Amino acid sequence: MSAGTALITGAAGGLGSAIARRLASQGRPVVCLDLDQEAAQRTAETIGQNGGSAVGYGVDITDEASVHELRESLAGRSMLPQHMINAAGILFRGQLDTTDTATFRKVLDVNVTGAYTVTREFAADLASTGAGRVVNIASIAGMNGYEFTAYATSKGALVNLTRALVLDFWGKGVTVNAVCPGPMRTPMLNSAAMEAFLRKTPTRHIPSADEVAGWCAFLLSEEAANINGQTVVVDGGATAVFRYTEEEA
Repeated sequence: MSAGTALITGAAGGLGSAIARRLASQGRPVVCLDLDQEAAQRTAETIGQNGGSAVGYGVDITDEASVHELRESLAGRSMLPQHMINAAGILFRGQLDTTDTATFRKVLDVNVTGAYTVTREFAADLASTGAGRVVNIASIAGMNGYEFTAYATSKGALVNLTRALVLDFWGKGVTVNAVCPGPMRTPMLNSAAMEAFLRKTPTRHIPSADEVAGWCAFLLSEEAANINGQTVVVDGGATAVFRYTEEEA
């Protein structure tokens, strides 16, 4: 397995930090990005305390100039990434009548434009070894009619961005895939809904962030070199018999 540097956006979140820890445990240098600089540095420090190599940066991934400055900084530290996990995202729990246009734009800006901006900035670095990897963290909300309008729209767009990027990286040795988790045991999950999710999931199991991180690690591996443009669903079978939005008696 290549141990090239991996960049993770949203690295202070439940899933982002789990991915950063998993990749670092495999011997990869890790760049932890988050809007919250202190939180990004805490993730990096935790990795360092466990014997890994990581740096933390506070970056607004929707700001093109800030992302460019980040690349210059990483170049100076010889830490330009060959692998990238776009895990940054925000969830707004609103439908059409409760989501104004400004909020809708903000969700798309972070969840889609942010992933695009970071991938575009580091595209040449991803292709530099002929074995680059991009993993976009989407959601089952982007694959079905889902009640949170802005969030579902953004994740559906991220799935299709994944497919489009396959064409952009044609012949460059870079694979681009999306991981679509269902509910996960992270702070983003509404804990009050946990029992309902369990009842409506065929496996009766809600995965941890570590389980989803394992899929991300696999997609960065040499064994996954011919998995490209795919959407990996990690949801215990929920989208096969989608019932999450059904009202219970």
